[in-house]
Amino acid sequence: MFIKLWMQQDVTTVDQDTPLGQAAEIITQSHFRHLPVVNGKKLVGIITQSDINKALPSAMDSSVTPENSIIAAQAKVSAFMAGNPVTAQPMDPLENVALLMRRFKIGAVPVVEGEDLVGIISETDIFQAFAEVLGGGESGARIELQIQNNGSAVYTITDICKQFNMQLLAITIYKNYSPDHQLLTIRVTGEEMESMVDALWNSGAKVNRVLMESDQD
Repeated sequence: MFIKLWMQQDVTTVDQDTPLGQAAEIITQSHFRHLPVVNGKKLVGIITQSDINKALPSAMDSSVTPENSIIAAQAKVSAFMAGNPVTAQPMDPLENVALLMRRFKIGAVPVVEGEDLVGIISETDIFQAFAEVLGGGESGARIELQIQNNGSAVYTITDICKQFNMQLLAITIYKNYSPDHQLLTIRVTGEEMESMVDALWNSGAKVNRVLMESDQD
């Protein structure tokens, strides 16, 4: 999966000369935590809600005068932004960007083509992508199986789904489950569920669990 499919393309941005108070207002009204900073279309930085909160005096701090609050709010975004943000490209794999976010402990990554900003992807977008790809919210059944650690075992399972005219909604494989077995999880829907599960057992797979959607209510 490439992040182009999941990134937000209509990105709210600010420029380097935007007052900090205005950036804070944009973040508050838009309910997000990251603002890319651009010069035209060129990405030059990113500022977060955390950056702004650290820069602006707290209204609860009695030592801060109204004049100081006004001065802080008029400071430019360029003084507090991250000038060399971690970026991604539209055709980067989603899982690579997820690992990048974890490595640098960041909640969003601007997406660029060359130096131009074309989108942004957040941890919320990635969670949504994985939920959809794994078939979350779909009707049917989630079946977890142990199968032999070889290529043909996966094809056997998909052939059984086809044999019983079951619609395969999602499939995931955990290859390092054990030295001899991989863990396969499929989400399927169709009329021949019980017969298909019997066939899975007869194929040599071990069915760990069958979870119907109604079991999650």
